[in-house]
Amino acid sequence: MMGKNVAIIILNWNAYNDTFECLKSLERLTYPYFHVFLVDNASQDGSFDKLQQDYKEGKFNIQITFIQTGANLGFAGGNNVAIKEAYKQGYEYFWMLNNDTVVDPNALTPLVETLEKDRQVGIVGSKIYYYGTNKIWFAGGMVNTWTGTTKHIGIKEEDVGQYNRQLEVDYITGCSLFFRREVIENVGYMSEDYFLYYEETDWNVRTKQKGFKIIYCPDSVVYHKVSMSSGGEQNKAPYFAYYMLRNSYIMILRTQQSTINKIFILACMCLHSLRYITKIFVRNEHHKVKRLQYILYGILHALSRKMGRHPEL
Repeated sequence: MMGKNVAIIILNWNAYNDTFECLKSLERLTYPYFHVFLVDNASQDGSFDKLQQDYKEGKFNIQITFIQTGANLGFAGGNNVAIKEAYKQGYEYFWMLNNDTVVDPNALTPLVETLEKDRQVGIVGSKIYYYGTNKIWFAGGMVNTWTGTTKHIGIKEEDVGQYNRQLEVDYITGCSLFFRREVIENVGYMSEDYFLYYEETDWNVRTKQKGFKIIYCPDSVVYHKVSMSSGGEQNKAPYFAYYMLRNSYIMILRTQQSTINKIFILACMCLHSLRYITKIFVRNEHHKVKRLQYILYGILHALSRKMGRHPEL
């Protein structure tokens, strides 16, 4: 296989230790033809400056281009800045990788091979474990275009080889999302106004609608520290429900043509909001008033189609 150059896109935001560990894991990749584009969303903790200093001091044995956005542009906004730069430089393959991941040395090779074997494959993703475990976090994703919900195949299951077969799926998580240049040319970039959550789901759905295949590749393995930017899996930030309610609703409006779909998602948003409210009291979560406010704003902003970053409450 001739080596195709890969642009690895990593977004940093106030996370020096995670990003450092992620970059160090890339040094062990067996596939040698890659360049890292490290983009920063105006971190306030000095992490971006520290990483640049580390690079100058020779602490990373990989090639890195550092990009500062100058503002918190959200997940899609930050990643898009680096993707656009890599696209301008002529890269054919792009690997969007969360900064709170550690990659297996063989993680990149099978991703490249999957795109090389079939020109119809637009997006391919890794098998992702919870960091430091053999427990699956992601083995492909499903999207319900009626309810707006997504599901990780295999989540929280111990891996005994049950998801070792390559599979066509509905979506690949932005945690480890590998794609070809033609996706940008036919679908465009991720929609930035989601700010957080569902931007890559929307992008996957639109990519599939353009006739590309989306493939889960179990031979590519990544370890994920899971949702650190929003408080971790068991400690969701108050604004989590805001984005989930609003963005799932907007995603269906934008990607589905059926009027019935659009009516049904409204009812689902109401049911989802009741579920979030119930969890607040059953789990006795902190910041109850703020959480309830975010749920209300999530519904109101969905109906008024007000997008972007969550309101400060």
